[in-house]
Amino acid sequence: MQEQHRKTRDGETSERDGKRKTDEGAWGHEQNAAEKKFHVSEKTLITGGLALGLLLIGGILYWLHARNFESTDDAYTTAHIHEISARVAGTVENVNVDDNQFVNKGQTLVVLDQRDFKIAVEQARALVLQRRAAADQAQANLVHAQQDYDRITTLGHEKVVSKQDLDNATATLKTANGAMGVATADLAAAQAALSNAELQLSYTTIVAPTSGVVGKKTVETGAHILPAQALMAVVERDVWVVGNFKETQLPRVRVGQHVDVAIDAVPDHRFSAYVDSLQPGTGAVFALLPPDNATGNFTKIVQRVPVKIVFDNLDGYRDRVVPGLSCVPTIDLRSGRRK
Repeated sequence: MQEQHRKTRDGETSERDGKRKTDEGAWGHEQNAAEKKFHVSEKTLITGGLALGLLLIGGILYWLHARNFESTDDAYTTAHIHEISARVAGTVENVNVDDNQFVNKGQTLVVLDQRDFKIAVEQARALVLQRRAAADQAQANLVHAQQDYDRITTLGHEKVVSKQDLDNATATLKTANGAMGVATADLAAAQAALSNAELQLSYTTIVAPTSGVVGKKTVETGAHILPAQALMAVVERDVWVVGNFKETQLPRVRVGQHVDVAIDAVPDHRFSAYVDSLQPGTGAVFALLPPDNATGNFTKIVQRVPVKIVFDNLDGYRDRVVPGLSCVPTIDLRSGRRK
């Protein structure tokens, strides 16, 4: 009985030992599998380290390079645009230009009907002749009155004429002087009217104030136009860039620094330019309703300052670079002031 009980106990112990060994074997197998799964080779570590080092060096080099440049996409091209308008009312007789046509300074653009203005000039000239004749008559009367006065004054000293005759001669001389003054003033007014009539006549011929390209033409032959009515615009060929840089970008920006300009309309070319000047105030200062920070709550907003950038050369691209194009200027802060 005891022997059987001992054998049973030894069997249970052997079973537990076998189970424990099985569990230990399984755990060891799993541990080996995990070690193999998460094992990183020395080659992989070296490669990763080199890649991380290269990325770090590249980031540092990029930062060292980028800190020497300032750019903005809030920029556009612009030029002098001259609005052409009429100075007198009239009917359009001829329009000598068309849209997108190049014109030279002084070239005739529009001619109004001149007949009414020419009649006004002739009337003014006739009035000048009339007033000049009246002035000549007044001059002759003055000379005659002066001669009579001198003669009567001489006779008066000799007691030949009466005092009444001397008084009459004096009055006549004063009247002649007054008439001469009135005639002279009337002649000057007539001459001024003639000059004004000739000036109004000259306004019927509208010429280009500068050389450039015609744009936004709205005038047509036969139309009746009024003073100050816009007829067309003449755009000068000299184009530059206005870049609205943040105030935080300006500490190292100086006049004369080199600028590379990328224009969306000409993606295959980079234009060389330079900083010409900075506007004497932010864009908000020159706004129609400038902000008033002295009242109410205040929220700081980074302001922008327009920077004028002038191209070095537009040869070959002058016809493609027109006002209003979007562009991205990049200022090289390492470049110095131009002489």
